Amino acid sequence: MLSCRTSLRSAVAVLGFGAMVALSASPAFAANEGDHWIHTAYCTADQEIQLKFINGAWHDAQELNPTVAPRGCQFILTDNGREISNTTGGGSGWRDDGPGHYICARVVDFGAQSAIDGICN
Repeated sequence: MLSCRTSLRSAVAVLGFGAMVALSASPAFAANEGDHWIHTAYCTADQEIQLKFINGAWHDAQELNPTVAPRGCQFILTDNGREISNTTGGGSGWRDDGPGHYICARVVDFGAQSAIDGICN
């Protein structure tokens, strides 16, 4: 029969091994993955960053989805400073955000004369 101390050591070892397997099974981790809400006085968008399998490897991809978009709102994505999406209410579609890309989101609210930057990844 195992002692209480041996049982505890075994449980800790199994948990540690399980955590190692779980962390190594995911191909990459990005601190910015998830939904990031960008709000101005009149405009709102969901900047979504997800890990996707793109061209044979795991990379981030981004999409900017307006959720509140009255007249006077503009939703912009840039990649390394170059505009890749500029809409007044439609979604940007998924954009690859792998090596060599630096995608940033911005919501411009002409009614409130303001602009809010989202995440750059």
